Amino acid sequence: MNVPTILVIEDNVDDAALIVEGLSRAIPRQHIEVCANGGMALDSLRNRAAQAAPDTPELPLFALLDLGLPGLDGLEVLRAIRAEPALRLLPVTVLSASDRVEDIRAAARLGANSFVRKPGEGQQLVETLGQLARYWLELNIPPPCCGGQ
Repeated sequence: MNVPTILVIEDNVDDAALIVEGLSRAIPRQHIEVCANGGMALDSLRNRAAQAAPDTPELPLFALLDLGLPGLDGLEVLRAIRAEPALRLLPVTVLSASDRVEDIRAAARLGANSFVRKPGEGQQLVETLGQLARYWLELNIPPPCCGGQ
């Protein structure tokens, strides 16, 4: 059985470091996987699903997904996740600098579980991610595929 993880899909190295810092307030850093683009993230998720029993894939507890990714953008990654039966129950929070209604609506239509705007200041981002991690890890009851019972 894989160790429960959080998947961070973020191309900006500085933002990724702040996100990991915030998440590490709730989960050890070695349980946080960072992918710099959508293709890497989908490969990682598909590999996890392929290595597990078909009815119980060992997916991350949740994924944080940036919209402005190189190659496959965040919405395309979300669409791909929701299209694959082994991945579709993975909780996905869009974490974006955008607060455009069109982006929020598109993410919701594609099945994002949550949309969180990245705060502009680094320490505020760390605090926000700590709170977000505590919600997903302590309050939310995950689907059985994603670290649940």
